Amino acid sequence: MIDISVVIPVLNEEKHIEDLLTSLYCNNNCSIEVFVCDAGSTDNTLSTIKKLTFPNLHIIHNTQKYVSFAFNKVFNQTRGKYIALLGAHAIYPEKYLDTAIHYLQNECDVVGGPLIQLGKNITGNAIAFAMSSKFGVGGTPFRTEKKKMLVDSVAFAVYKKEIFHKTGLLDESLLRNQDDELHYRMNAQGFQILMVPEMECSYYVRNSFKALFNQYFQYGLYKPLVFAKVKSGIKLRHIIPSVFVVYLLLVTLLSLAVGYIAYIPLCLYTGGILVNAFANTLPLTTKLLSIVAFLTLHISYGSGFILGLPRYLNAIKQSK
Repeated sequence: MIDISVVIPVLNEEKHIEDLLTSLYCNNNCSIEVFVCDAGSTDNTLSTIKKLTFPNLHIIHNTQKYVSFAFNKVFNQTRGKYIALLGAHAIYPEKYLDTAIHYLQNECDVVGGPLIQLGKNITGNAIAFAMSSKFGVGGTPFRTEKKKMLVDSVAFAVYKKEIFHKTGLLDESLLRNQDDELHYRMNAQGFQILMVPEMECSYYVRNSFKALFNQYFQYGLYKPLVFAKVKSGIKLRHIIPSVFVVYLLLVTLLSLAVGYIAYIPLCLYTGGILVNAFANTLPLTTKLLSIVAFLTLHISYGSGFILGLPRYLNAIKQSK
């Protein structure tokens, strides 16, 4: 009997995949099956997996590439009582799956852990710092908190498989934020999502500002569509970056109408960036780069959110 089914979407993960699979099979006592859903790797990912001799290890070719398609494609093939959707770029603690099963049996319907966000170079370190800051990401619990708590969403979650029969699977119209929308949907239906410190993972962030901008622009672009589907997920922190971007575009015109008062929000924001960037023990170069990281996070997400609003309006129109 299989206790837990693990779904891992991958693309060109030859540097990580063997260590990840070894840690899952060797560091947990529960019986597992793993579905590695490959989106068309051109490196040695597939050949590396084929050399491994772990039981119940399956390679699935995800020709539609995105996470939602991978998960939905294999769901009906899974045999576990529980199901996990894990990322290949994370490092999981020992007993990650065993711990998940314990909490799912006793306290919740979905469980995961907080993230330790890491960089692989100086820029990555600054990005990791900004993404771990409430000023940077608005208090997203799994990025900024370490305590046990019920949350709206959690990374690298493990689920009771049975709840999908009530909530449905991942929304394939969402190329980003699929797990957020799923979790908001689960919350809306009364299922409890728990974050526990014992399941804390290490996650490597993007290591360039260009990659960070693209990542958060995409998050912002699809977030309005998420809210069109599950309105209960809307929080003030989701809206503020787009308001800030609109403000930046209009501040000069506002100053013509109200004078220097128009620049007060900009001064407050600048002060917030400087305090958060320098009130720490990071090296000076990292402090300076974190300023750029904060700006990139806010402007990219806010710009994407604004451009995603037509999708929101269209989804609302179609639902009537």
